[in-house]
Amino acid sequence: MDVQQVQDSDAFDRSRQENQRSLISPRPESASGLWTGAAGVLTAMTSAVLLRDWMEVTYLKALAVLALSALVMVAVDLLVYRVQLNPTTGLTDQPIRPLDLPRLFQKLVGFWLTLGVIAALYALLPEYGNAFYQPFKDAVLYLLPGVIVASPFYIAYIDRRQRDPVDAYAQLALLLAGNKPDWSALALHARSWLVKAFFIPLMFVYLHDDLKAMWSAPLLPALDFEHAFLRLIDLFYMIDVLLAVIAYTLTLRVIDNHIRSVEPTIGGWVICLICYRPFVDAQAPYIQYELDKLYWGDVFAPWPWLYVLWGSLILVLVFIYVWSTAIFGLRFSNLTNRGIITSGPYRWVKHPAYLAKNLSWWMISVPFVAGAGWPIAVQSCLMLGAANLIYYLRARTEERHLSADPLYRDYQAYIARYGLFARIAGMIG
Repeated sequence: MDVQQVQDSDAFDRSRQENQRSLISPRPESASGLWTGAAGVLTAMTSAVLLRDWMEVTYLKALAVLALSALVMVAVDLLVYRVQLNPTTGLTDQPIRPLDLPRLFQKLVGFWLTLGVIAALYALLPEYGNAFYQPFKDAVLYLLPGVIVASPFYIAYIDRRQRDPVDAYAQLALLLAGNKPDWSALALHARSWLVKAFFIPLMFVYLHDDLKAMWSAPLLPALDFEHAFLRLIDLFYMIDVLLAVIAYTLTLRVIDNHIRSVEPTIGGWVICLICYRPFVDAQAPYIQYELDKLYWGDVFAPWPWLYVLWGSLILVLVFIYVWSTAIFGLRFSNLTNRGIITSGPYRWVKHPAYLAKNLSWWMISVPFVAGAGWPIAVQSCLMLGAANLIYYLRARTEERHLSADPLYRDYQAYIARYGLFARIAGMIG
């Protein structure tokens, strides 16, 4: 073989290696690390046990659990993952301008105007006059003095480090002064706070009620599968809403979990909010899939081994659902992009929470068992299918929204090639 042939062969090998590398779509880096959510879960469980006998009203005990969990999660993000150095914060690591008192005042006006509008909505909308929300109202009034004191210091800290200091709060003050603001920034600001205003009260009350029920029960359940199952289900859902409250509340540039974008379409909002109170109550009479009131435990009780197996599979699915929340760390939120998550169960499927939740509903309700006759079973299956369709549409609208982010498009390409269903299709094919 002469020199030219060797060179041609080497060039061919290099070209083949480059082509092979180009076919490999690496998984994009996740916006949140594993240990943030894990630290929050461990702290929440530990503090819930330690505070169960604290002689204080439940909403204050719930706030204490939230505060301890949030502090640990923020510490992990700052000290382990150094998120404050991410370029996406829009901040510099050192002050780049002196304190501007007029702009600080403008931002404070914008901040408190925002909270004032939300408070007015709570006062005007009949839903929030319901006693259901009383724990949230009590918690807000308790925290209000601390927010009043802390807000000027936080806003001043951020303002001196912002690359673009004229943010949405400053834009609101400009609008009040009769100047033309950046309407796109104000639109994002309004949608972001509407998301927070809707979900924080709901999630806090769920957490409050879950903790109250947990603290009123014995510390350890009876040593049988039925009681262990019920306790674990309650624990999983309590952790889910606890992490949600923390993440919805702490949308801060300094920890790089601020809201980048919000679902821009009415359809996307409707298909999401219909799954939550009060809207879920409106559609509940039409989508009923538990018509025979026959649940998995009733069906499998005669066969202890099958009862344990079926219940364990339900627990696995609910665990995956909660894991899907925990892996977001401080970035969980419906209807928003706060950084693309590609780790945990998201390394295998794009919507592990929706998939696990909907499968668990089939296994819990067993609508395909004709406990009240086949017509009822068929009707229940169709209705549960309608509920599944709602979550499918939620997934599609979320993908459409997130696809504006190039990182999410890279993630979609990765899942399309290396995701769970792609691997299964490859093995079948």
